[in-house]
Amino acid sequence: MQTAADAAADRTPRAEMSALVLEAPGTISEQRMVTPAPRPGHYLVEIGLLGLCGTDLGFYDGSSNYLADGLKSFPFVFGHEWSGRVVGIGAGGTRFALGQRVSGHNFRPCGRCASCSRGTPRYCPQRSEIGVLGAEPGAAADYLEVPEDSLIGLPDPVGDAAAVLLEPGSAAVHAVRRLEITGEDRVAVLGAGTLGLVAAQVCAGLGARVAVFDPQPGPRELAAELGIAEVGAPQQAAPDAYSAVIEASGAVAAVRGAPELCAPGGRIAQLGTPHHAIDGFPAATLVVKNVTLHAVLSGIGYWADMLEFVEKRLLRLEPLVDSIHSRSEVGAAFGQLAASGRRRPKILLRMNAR
Repeated sequence: MQTAADAAADRTPRAEMSALVLEAPGTISEQRMVTPAPRPGHYLVEIGLLGLCGTDLGFYDGSSNYLADGLKSFPFVFGHEWSGRVVGIGAGGTRFALGQRVSGHNFRPCGRCASCSRGTPRYCPQRSEIGVLGAEPGAAADYLEVPEDSLIGLPDPVGDAAAVLLEPGSAAVHAVRRLEITGEDRVAVLGAGTLGLVAAQVCAGLGARVAVFDPQPGPRELAAELGIAEVGAPQQAAPDAYSAVIEASGAVAAVRGAPELCAPGGRIAQLGTPHHAIDGFPAATLVVKNVTLHAVLSGIGYWADMLEFVEKRLLRLEPLVDSIHSRSEVGAAFGQLAASGRRRPKILLRMNAR
């Protein structure tokens, strides 16, 4: 078995690296650029696997609200879900070793504002998000420079592919924790994508009775394989029957329907991100039922919590991976991501094979 020291010796950073640059909707080029030297308190990570999600697809097909609102513009290196190994350490870096397997969240807060001082970096008004918001390049590259407080070491039971799902999955754990799910709850999860399947497994691991609803039969079958006792099409969800509802798709019908499913006094976590305003949202139903609505942003602060579920075998991530493509197949990977009816939600790119 290769040791961390052996892995480090095999991964001396190259002076130049290659990155995938999204130049316009549907147009990606591979470009050469200088490999960054890790600044103090930062690490250079060789990216092994990269995850593609709906946010990336919105950039690729041009439908992203970030583009429409002027929060992001072409060209840029995309990608914010990744796993890799440390290959360089900046001055003062002590927590991680060369060759260590790591992953990390995508937020880059300023570290100076009131939100950062309060320990709530997700609310930093000056934050950037790699590959999504601001000028920070994404992880679709040979290497990524990462600040120490954004990294997490990966225990042996968590494989490289599973580690890519920590970034989106931690947001699902955040939703579950915000709802304070217990064994007394009956939970409806709307959407059997990555977010929904992580949320459903975590709720079940906490002893709740969980139902997953998705319009496609393939994802419903996967939810059942993962141990969810009740799965069905959205029209099978019973009104007023659930003490907690996790909307994990961002789909218009699901967002509208979540308040109808909630029992009086129930709670909703809006985990999926709609890409436009939802006409006809039943706000009056929230009031009449005295429902609490939580909007969920990011999983910062919940990574260790999620890893604990994985290590206790209450959460399985590998079955969520549909396929792994080479970086030269990035166009086909986005095409597969856009296709409906896929049984397993997550598409990965292999950025480095060594």
